[in-house]
Amino acid sequence: MKILVSTDTSCLTSKNTFEKYDISVFPLNVIIDGTEFLDGITISQDELKDAMRGNKIVKTSTPPLGTVIEYFENLFEKGYDKIIHFTISSKLSSMYQLFTNVAETHFKDRLIVIDSNALTTIMLSDVLYTYLAINDGISVEEVIKEIENRKNKNYVRFIPENLTALKNGGRISPAIAAIANTIGIKPVLSLTDGQLVKESMTRNIIKEFINSLEEASKGFPTSKYDYTLVSFDAKESSIQYIIDYASKILDGYQLIRANIPINVCAHCGPGTIGLVISLKVNNKSLKDLL
Repeated sequence: MKILVSTDTSCLTSKNTFEKYDISVFPLNVIIDGTEFLDGITISQDELKDAMRGNKIVKTSTPPLGTVIEYFENLFEKGYDKIIHFTISSKLSSMYQLFTNVAETHFKDRLIVIDSNALTTIMLSDVLYTYLAINDGISVEEVIKEIENRKNKNYVRFIPENLTALKNGGRISPAIAAIANTIGIKPVLSLTDGQLVKESMTRNIIKEFINSLEEASKGFPTSKYDYTLVSFDAKESSIQYIIDYASKILDGYQLIRANIPINVCAHCGPGTIGLVISLKVNNKSLKDLL
């Protein structure tokens, strides 16, 4: 049986992430002042940053039904018997519901849609695990069971520079955003059961990030987990300070660096920095797999 692993750009660290693998990628969109752009195809993170710093109206939306159907039809025409497709957490987007509906109405059991219950490199890790397992001859049923076992065994902290993007995306009220931005406090967001929730507020992004690192180091050994610093237009000096500090408390471990996926950037805004801790793939680091 010829099986293809597919995902979307919610998990990518760059447009060339999967250049070593036969993994298909569905590009998600971002809409700027009413014009749609496709992640990694017609817009880059720098271009999105310029738009958001320039106070343009930035939104995201689910892709048209016809585009999703055509994407899978084209893949099946290449001779695949079954496709396993990963989506960003269903609690962050309606993507999972859309793709599940497409599977049920057009492709039946040939298309399996998996809710990653995650985003960025956590999702990426599970996609790579699935690809390698399928190529090792592990059954689809066993792979899906293991993916379920891997869920929620992660650690995520996102700290946006301000609340403007969250306000524009309807995730926080304009009044609260205005007050918080005026007094200079930022939200600390965690991923809990697939949903980003506000853990606390902080005035100092670096200090809060360091606190998160120290907290995580007690329960997530680097022998089993990848530590990734994700960012969107964050200060390079801040990033380097964090990398150096992490090496000290993690016994020389070097943080992986990755861009925040564009469809996530549209909601958190430029200046965001985050810590993402994900299970390794068969004890192999993402550094070695990509």
